Amino acid sequence: MTKVNTIEKSERIGFYKQLFKKVLLTAIIVIALSLSYILWVGVDSASQFLPFIIVGLALVKTIFIVRLTFIQLSKIIGESHQLTHVLTLFGVLIILIVLSFSADYHALYTLNPENFKSSTALNGSFSLQFFEFLYFSLITFSSVGFGDIVPLNIAGKLLVMMEVFLSFLVLVFGIANINRIHVNK
Repeated sequence: MTKVNTIEKSERIGFYKQLFKKVLLTAIIVIALSLSYILWVGVDSASQFLPFIIVGLALVKTIFIVRLTFIQLSKIIGESHQLTHVLTLFGVLIILIVLSFSADYHALYTLNPENFKSSTALNGSFSLQFFEFLYFSLITFSSVGFGDIVPLNIAGKLLVMMEVFLSFLVLVFGIANINRIHVNK
């Protein structure tokens, strides 16, 4: 191995270690909040304030994801200008956002199935329901909005607004940093 290849390999490993450290805290918080929904919905499904607690926790997740994006990851992009690093970074962000909002939507639906109107049957198993809300979250993130699943209450609409806001920020952040990317031939 040449000296240049060794340096590139160590830079690549250093980037992924740094990315893992920065994303790990946010991912743990997002996963813990998402798992708490499942526990709360099972324990206290009669509470009228539970949908707004879910929205409040989703707002906390949104703040952590925005913080991760703009503060921590801008440092990583400032140090590494490789296209593969930037694509990995945005892939991790998109997966984190889509999965976390899928859990939010699913928790609202589990709390009260009338929170969403759907042209498909959402009354299947937990995994089929989660898949439907994963689909809904991905469609919402991409701002396509087919309309086959629609939130009917304020809590659901606030969640959709937060996810669209995050997708917009990720897109703007990516476009703003596009001139700093170097493509290796």
